[in-house]
Amino acid sequence: MQVNVKEFLKDSGITEAFYPGKRLVKACRQPGEFKSHCVVFDWRDPAKIVVEVKPGLSGKTLAVERIKEYPVSFQSPTFVEIEIVNDNEDDEEESKGKSSGSGGGKGQKKKKLSELNGLMSQAFADISEGKTPDLGDVKKMVVMGMEIAKDAMGAVMSKFTQQIEHARIATTDLLAEAGAKITRYTPPSFMQPKGDENATYKYDREKNENIGMRGPSIG
Repeated sequence: MQVNVKEFLKDSGITEAFYPGKRLVKACRQPGEFKSHCVVFDWRDPAKIVVEVKPGLSGKTLAVERIKEYPVSFQSPTFVEIEIVNDNEDDEEESKGKSSGSGGGKGQKKKKLSELNGLMSQAFADISEGKTPDLGDVKKMVVMGMEIAKDAMGAVMSKFTQQIEHARIATTDLLAEAGAKITRYTPPSFMQPKGDENATYKYDREKNENIGMRGPSIG
C-alpha cells in the first residue's frame, strides 16, 4: 500500500523537519500512572521509516519490569514500516547514464563522477532543507503483536494517523478497524513460551492409576 509520506506527516501533526538519518518522538501525555506513551518516527535507515508506539514518553525501550506496569495494549509491539520509493527523476538519470554510449574512456568516467558528486550534493542539500520524499510503500503493519492483512492496511493507517494527531493511541480501536483481517500473532519477547510444546506424553498405567487415591491408613 503506497502512502504520501509528506501528507502522512502533516496529517499526523508533525511540524518538525523530518528526513533520512533523523529520529523524533511525539509524546502522548495521558492522565494517570503508566498511561502516557509516545510515537517514535525513526528514519535512521534511509531506505525505510519505522513508526512505533512505545510506553513512556522518552521513546526508549523500557525494561521488562517497567513495561509490565503499563496496559496490555502497550506491552505488545505496535508499529508500521514504510519503505521509501525511489524518485522517478533518479530512475530517469540512471537510464540516461546507461544509454549514453558504451565507451569506457576517461571522459565518460569523469562525467559519471561529476554526476555522482552532483547527486550527492543535492541529497545533502535536501537533508539540510528538511525535504522529504513523496512516496512510501507500507510493507508491514503490526498492532498489539498482530500483523494486519494488506487489504485492511488503508483503514488502519487512516485511524492510526488520526490518533497520532490527537496524541492518544488506542490500539483496540485500530484492531477494530482491521476486523478479522489479521494474519498472525507475534508475542513480545518476554511472553515467549517455555519448554517443548511438541514433546510426546507417555502414559504409564502402573505409575498413574492410583493418582489421587489414598493409601491404607496407619494406626
